[in-house]
Amino acid sequence: MKKVIMKIAVCMIVFLCTLFISSSLYNQGNADMTATMEQASLPIVHITNGEMSFNTLYGYRQEMDGRLLRDTITPLQTGRRLSFIIDKYDNEIKSLSFEVRSIDGSRLVESTQITNYKEETDVIRATVNIKDLIEKEQEYNWILRLETPTESIRYYTRIIDADEYYAVEKLAYVKDFHEKTFDKEKAKELVSYLESNSKGDNTTLSKVDIHCSLSQVTWGNLQITKLTEPDINIQEIEKQTASIRVNYIVQSVKGKNKYCYNVSEYYRIRYTIDRVYLLDFERTMNQIFDTTADVYASNKIMLGIRDTDVQMMESDGGSNLAFVNEDQLFCYHAADKKFAYLFSFYDDMDVRTYHNQHDIKILSVDETGNVTFMVYGYMNRGRQEGRVGIQIYEYNGMLNTIEERIFIPYTKSFAALKADVDQLSYINKNGIVYLYLDGSILAVHIGEQSYSEVASKLQEGSFQVSASDEMLVWQNASQAYDCTKLILMNLNTGVRKEISVKGDKRLLPLGFIGEDLIYGVAHYADIREDYTGSITFPMYAVYIQNEDGDILKNYEQSGAYVIGSSITDNLITLKRVEKDESGEDYQEIMDDQIVNNVIEESGYNSSEVVATQDYEKIVQLVLKGAIEPKNLKLTEPKEVIFEGSRDLEIQVENPIERFYVYGKDGIMGTFTHPSDAVNLAYEKIGTVINEDGEYIWKRSGRSIRNQIMAIKGSLIEEGTSALAVCLETILSYEGVSRNVQNMLNRRMTVTEILEENLVDAQILELSGVCLDAVLYYVNQDIPVLITLEEDDAMLIIGFNELNVVVMNPNNGNVYKIGMKDATQLFEEHGNLFVTYLIREG
Repeated sequence: MKKVIMKIAVCMIVFLCTLFISSSLYNQGNADMTATMEQASLPIVHITNGEMSFNTLYGYRQEMDGRLLRDTITPLQTGRRLSFIIDKYDNEIKSLSFEVRSIDGSRLVESTQITNYKEETDVIRATVNIKDLIEKEQEYNWILRLETPTESIRYYTRIIDADEYYAVEKLAYVKDFHEKTFDKEKAKELVSYLESNSKGDNTTLSKVDIHCSLSQVTWGNLQITKLTEPDINIQEIEKQTASIRVNYIVQSVKGKNKYCYNVSEYYRIRYTIDRVYLLDFERTMNQIFDTTADVYASNKIMLGIRDTDVQMMESDGGSNLAFVNEDQLFCYHAADKKFAYLFSFYDDMDVRTYHNQHDIKILSVDETGNVTFMVYGYMNRGRQEGRVGIQIYEYNGMLNTIEERIFIPYTKSFAALKADVDQLSYINKNGIVYLYLDGSILAVHIGEQSYSEVASKLQEGSFQVSASDEMLVWQNASQAYDCTKLILMNLNTGVRKEISVKGDKRLLPLGFIGEDLIYGVAHYADIREDYTGSITFPMYAVYIQNEDGDILKNYEQSGAYVIGSSITDNLITLKRVEKDESGEDYQEIMDDQIVNNVIEESGYNSSEVVATQDYEKIVQLVLKGAIEPKNLKLTEPKEVIFEGSRDLEIQVENPIERFYVYGKDGIMGTFTHPSDAVNLAYEKIGTVINEDGEYIWKRSGRSIRNQIMAIKGSLIEEGTSALAVCLETILSYEGVSRNVQNMLNRRMTVTEILEENLVDAQILELSGVCLDAVLYYVNQDIPVLITLEEDDAMLIIGFNELNVVVMNPNNGNVYKIGMKDATQLFEEHGNLFVTYLIREG
């Protein structure tokens, strides 16, 4: 028995020695194969006008598609001058040049070498004159190119040559307002600009707006100190109005507690000679998490002042928790009492590393403490510095390393990339990453450095993704309203299931509640397409189905049809219609609701909002178990070094055309139908851009009055409808002569007729858009068609403060209708507007 024990003891000693030696050798090798992230190296550029510095430009190491790069716009000075400063950051700049291109990038307007500049130790100062080849009040892309001994670096901004834009005055107002918020006495002068009322939330500093109290605007009870100078950027500008964003970092001090925050301010102002009007103000404040600070108590981790939506993911048992806080990624390992700071570009107070044109998404967390995550957008530093794309990392909890597994370059803006991948980005158990990009669902095989296309040309409404991104459904048809088959796919297992109908039935996916699919069924004979091309898809039945094909619930009421739905938590709201007396058209009836009684399981870890005296509302994590600050091991993993490139070039063939809605926070939505885009932009005071970067609609100040004098009254003739006369008038106005009635008799829609005959125009079917919004086009001397009953129609050709001017073919007259009366009349007929824009160039 003693011999057996001795043998076991010897084996254990040998095993432990072997393990120790192997571990030492491995760790020594690992140390040689890892490194900390490289520091930022690229120069930055600031536009200047006199003493005012604004529009900070960051360098790109790849040639970008400038159509959707809309971070800044620079009004040129008198004589088309543009001045700038380059912060060199120890770079050797061998030469400077610039290009001016049309917004869509297709036309090179100017290419000039810059020879007249002043170089100092740390900076280069230059002023260039843009040639007299650009149109007044038209936007162009300006691309500055720096040549170093090893590479070319590009910088992008939009430019515009316009008189009386008062850019310096508008910037001065914003800077003055900003500075006064730090001085409670001087801030009293701001009261007249604020609209303090009950709409303002005075219980949190994470988001302060124009409706908040002066106390909130001046930081409440916090003692605030600025750590960086304000970075001021003009997002949009016109003669009177401007949208301007200011970014900076502050610190709060209370006793021994010092916390840093990223702060971003948005101003929308209207400038007149007499005074400046503040149309909108919003400030967000988000704490930069510090693992060494006093932020731990019992089972709580204080994230501090920030927005309440915390991105977090836990392992199956909840022992490993990854979370994102203000462009930082962390992982708490409860079993090992370890807190790992996995990723951030931040590097002390280097402003280049705080450039907020990227996001982080957690893809998976396992029980061994490994985390797969994605960094997407502009890369502030590191291996991919100065590039835009999707970088997928793996964190190894045992080795305490992170490793880039793949990088997918992207040449459009971060805003466009975010709009896509936020719709779908998921990794399954086999390491396949699914992404939505440019209208396609892609399966990226990390280990093989390859990708495949799961589905393509997916337009708005033709596919749906569950909240977890695990379940996906899409239509098999190119036309969203002519679908007889849905493909339901579990992205984790790869299993697909088809849902099919026969005969005159058609399918439309409506969304998911949990992981269960909601879809509707309509009879093809019930589907309506009006003269404008707008489609009504009335579903007589709605089903909820799980991935196994079991119908969990169905909704069907005699005479009622569902034409849309919205999902909030476990409540499905159905928008409904019924057939009118003629049986040919539909009229709205009261919404109905479906309640899902299945309660989703919550995780082991969560977040909560609590109220404090000085910091007001703060956010904190509530952990599965208590945390022990004294025994907590804080780590920062190093990055695995590898040779060669792990780039995966992805080319989506025939990407879909979309409309992008830009607002105060970048892209607020993407749509395949212009009416949806204009409605959102109208609501959010935004801008609609097409794929070529051209304006489709913007919330801008229009003239007090305008009328298209070239359009005269035209009376219908026998055999010709009012709709035909209106369309012929539009075509004639654009120099085209056609017999439109014959086209209408062939059942061509208004959109099809205009597309066929106005080849240089983008036709905009704007059903459901309000009258006030479509007057944007009339203000630009573009007529707007409003269709009424059957083939009746009028043209809107003018307006003033109280009236709209119409051309009515029924009486052949041009006359005024009161604004309220016109609004009511057009709404009663569904606001069926159609107009167009002549494409630039």
